[in-house]
Amino acid sequence: MREEDVTMFKRIIIMLTFLLMGFLCFGGWSFGQAIENEFYLITPVSKDVHDPALKAFAAYVKKKYNVDVKTSAIPQGTPVAYGQIIEWRGKPQADVFWGGEGTLFDSLADQGLLEPIQLPKQMWDEIPGVIGKPIGLPLKDDKKFWVGTTLEPYGLIYQPKLLQRLGVTIKDWDDLLNPKLKGQIAQCTPDRSSSSHASYEVILAMHGWEKGWDWLKKLAANTGIFTARSRDVPNVVAKGEFAIGFAVPSYMAFAEVLGGYD
Repeated sequence: MREEDVTMFKRIIIMLTFLLMGFLCFGGWSFGQAIENEFYLITPVSKDVHDPALKAFAAYVKKKYNVDVKTSAIPQGTPVAYGQIIEWRGKPQADVFWGGEGTLFDSLADQGLLEPIQLPKQMWDEIPGVIGKPIGLPLKDDKKFWVGTTLEPYGLIYQPKLLQRLGVTIKDWDDLLNPKLKGQIAQCTPDRSSSSHASYEVILAMHGWEKGWDWLKKLAANTGIFTARSRDVPNVVAKGEFAIGFAVPSYMAFAEVLGGYD
């Protein structure tokens, strides 16, 4: 990537940072309890990330407890996963919810749908309560219902060669409204993606409610696809099917490398 591309890329995504991967325990598991041989995960996290994590977890359990554990993931966007957990009504079909926003975890905890995380006190105390300045981002819940596992930036991803052919340069949010980008933007609807939801919140905060929605309507006019899942956006942009997308940049990097795209 050229230096000017990197500079522009940082300028766009630096506005948005969130706790992508939260770790939440549903079951009543505790130390000393019999170990089950099945583990189910519900997550918005990319398959390229959660598959290796599940394999590593299974290997860890085998080495430490000599138990062959079957692992499986239920891939859902954060808002959809949140709704699914509520529908389970305290009888979850998954052990852990990995990914999303702390506010949704707080809501699930308030509804009595989460179990506190069982960790040794020393390990829990070593995790900072917040990270970042001047406004810190929470890394864990005071009541131990969730803990952040990593920070992931998100914002805009783009196809440099396709943008060059279109004669478009992206330096600011308003550049997304360029008529040349009509049909060239990919995004997931905010009711199915926490990253899209947060992006919409940024736009509304910048422009105000009425002007913000006017701006988003113009963005919708340039949108060529609303994907069913947020993790599909990096794939279609990496393939060159669309020029720009709202997504987690690292997911596009995975899609480019694994797909062999230029």
